[in-house]
Amino acid sequence: MTILVTGATGNIGRKVVDELVARGVTDIRALTNDPAKAALPSGVEAFCGFIGKPETLDGAFEGVTGMYLAPYEPTAAEVLQRAKDAGVQYVVATSGSAHWQALTDTILASGIDVTVLGPGEFMENFAGWAGQVSGGVVREPYPDAGSAPIAMQDIAAVAAALLAADERAPHVGKVYELTGPSFLTRVDMAAQIGEGIGREVAFEQISREEAEEALRPEMGDMASWYLDLQDASRRYRQEANSLVEELSGRPPMSLAQWAERNRSLFGA
Repeated sequence: MTILVTGATGNIGRKVVDELVARGVTDIRALTNDPAKAALPSGVEAFCGFIGKPETLDGAFEGVTGMYLAPYEPTAAEVLQRAKDAGVQYVVATSGSAHWQALTDTILASGIDVTVLGPGEFMENFAGWAGQVSGGVVREPYPDAGSAPIAMQDIAAVAAALLAADERAPHVGKVYELTGPSFLTRVDMAAQIGEGIGREVAFEQISREEAEEALRPEMGDMASWYLDLQDASRRYRQEANSLVEELSGRPPMSLAQWAERNRSLFGA
């Protein structure tokens, strides 16, 4: 009855481990490149391996009935086949929206009972605003762009709840598009971060050219793609839903709550 968590020291995987422990799951195996440095909770078994190298997974699936699969499209099909051959019965996998469709298709075609989590924008992405937030002003070109951002902790909570559930059948074959509690414009996002860290953060509109120039040193050619996504969100609005609470039993945190918990990211 072991649950295997892949990417167990990654951004979401480690949180899945913690959420499983919080739910009282006692037989957890954590897949990690470096067990000695993993600093896993007491009682969690560390297994040395990486889903990007499926040949390292021999033995990882022994006795495993459920698995959290971190998103890694190049080897997903082989990892899932190995899991199926080893007798893994159920997989909860993180994928994403449209540009992750190939990974979602691979997961759903695996022949294992699966549930796919497709979260939208991560709240953790706003750590990239740290420099601007410290100056009290966020400068971007599209004030009316927006999304319903979600914290990775809430994604992990859903994954853990599904893996620990006594009744998995209602979730098999489902793709759950997870969101945070509300739709926020970029102006709203700046304001909520300010609320969370206890000081005002304003929004100032700049030209797209200015924004791309500011982003390019860190993002390179991805800067244009990032701004394209923002622009598209003005026309294709992501509405918030209640799936996190329905599936995990607790409401998702707001961006203000997330910022308060992560004040140090913003020098607060």
